[in-house]
Amino acid sequence: MAIECFVITLIFAAMVFSFAHANRIRWVLATVPLGILPLSNSVANLICTKLLGIEMSDTVALAVILFSAMASCIWIGIASCMLHTRKAKIPYIVVGFLFNIILGIILTNYYLQTA
Repeated sequence: MAIECFVITLIFAAMVFSFAHANRIRWVLATVPLGILPLSNSVANLICTKLLGIEMSDTVALAVILFSAMASCIWIGIASCMLHTRKAKIPYIVVGFLFNIILGIILTNYYLQTA
C-alpha cells in the first residue's frame, strides 16, 4: 500500500507544481494538505521496512493514519480561509475531508486485514 500512497503523493505534487507555475499560491497551499496522509503512510512504511528492517505494526500504522489525517483536516480548515468565495470554500472543505476519511478507512482496513 506504500507504493499506491506514493503514487497519490506524486499526483498531488504535480498539481502543486502546476499551481505554483501558474502563480496560484492560494491553490498551492490548498492542495498540499491533501498529500499529507498518503505521504506520511509511505514515509512511515519506508522507515519501518527499509531502515528498521521490520514490518510496520498495526498500532504504528493506525497512529500514523490518525495523526496525519487530523493534521491534514486542520490544514484544510485553515487553507479554506484563504479562498475568497463561498462557492470555492464549501466544496473544498467537503471534498478534502471526504478524501481524508475515505483514504483513512481504506488504509485502516488494509492494515487490519493484513494482521
